Amino acid sequence: MKTIAATAAVALGLWASVAAAQTPPPEDPALTAYLREKARGAVGATRYTAAITPDGATTLVYLTGPNWCGSGGCQLLVLSREDDAYVSIGEISVARAPIRLLEQQTHGRRDLGVYVVGGGITEGYEAAVPFDGRRYASNPTVSPAVRVEDAPGETLIRADEQGRLLEPAPDKP
Repeated sequence: MKTIAATAAVALGLWASVAAAQTPPPEDPALTAYLREKARGAVGATRYTAAITPDGATTLVYLTGPNWCGSGGCQLLVLSREDDAYVSIGEISVARAPIRLLEQQTHGRRDLGVYVVGGGITEGYEAAVPFDGRRYASNPTVSPAVRVEDAPGETLIRADEQGRLLEPAPDKP
């Protein structure tokens, strides 16, 4: 009986950690304000999926919708929280989910893994996008980003996530 109880406790703990890893962060008014400003004048709906790195230092925001996506992918914002506001430390122009946080680091920040396909690239692959000390590289299809295979890391934004609809500011139509 103790073995069954112990097994159930371990299984419940594993389920809880998986569920927590897949739960999006709660709505953050500062992030919503940042995204509304970024999307000002956007045509069509904007959806976003946000993830916070395990150290809490970086927020990744994957934007989808007609203003953010093209044949090569969608836009990934890399943000740093400074007091009550967000500051951009990178905008990756042609990214596709899954978005991963790789174990390798460049200039003190972990590289980002983004999937690259489309826009003329027919064989998809994962690219490691490095940090240069100030910003993340903006295009995962050219240097300094590099193609990687089986790089250790963790998925922060899954390909099957629909994201949240970015509602206009309450005082806007």
